[in-house]
Amino acid sequence: MKKFLLAFVLGAILSGGFTYMTVSASPDIYEKQIITVHTGDTLWDIAADWSGKDEDIREVILRIQKENNLTGSNLAVGQQLVIPVRKKVVQK
Repeated sequence: MKKFLLAFVLGAILSGGFTYMTVSASPDIYEKQIITVHTGDTLWDIAADWSGKDEDIREVILRIQKENNLTGSNLAVGQQLVIPVRKKVVQK
């Protein structure tokens, strides 16, 4: 009986912890900025300019590539790029 009770309490605690983590994690919301590629611009530099301090530049590059249907990192001067910029969400 004690083992059953212990297993039940442990399960309830773990379940509650996972529920809290799921509910408290907010989805990322992105605002779209349009930029023009200039001479010397690279996808890495653009992503670095638009990434937040806690973001991995590689993830920002992937978002830019996905948003603009890019399969590589080649850019053309004058090309317009849509940059998905993570928006800070204030939870109440």
